[in-house]
Amino acid sequence: MTKLNRMILISVVALMGAAVTTSAMAASKQDCRTYAENAVFQSNTMQAQNRGCTGWRWHNWYDGHYRWCRNVSKDTAVAEYWVRQQTIANNGPC
Repeated sequence: MTKLNRMILISVVALMGAAVTTSAMAASKQDCRTYAENAVFQSNTMQAQNRGCTGWRWHNWYDGHYRWCRNVSKDTAVAEYWVRQQTIANNGPC
């Protein structure tokens, strides 16, 4: 392997690693503030409709949602938001 080929290979591997790391990083503080606000709103919506939704997904504790969000990737937080949103839109089940 030539020196140029090694340099290209190292560069490609470094770029791939950076891309993977970026997508796996925890959501930002602002993203998690928004996430937690939405989670509490969604939980309160279900409680107002007496839908009986409980547990880790359906509590209205802002700090709990915020802390959870800070420990997962932004993609995971967005996916969780949409699970709750679809549950609300489809009238359950919780």
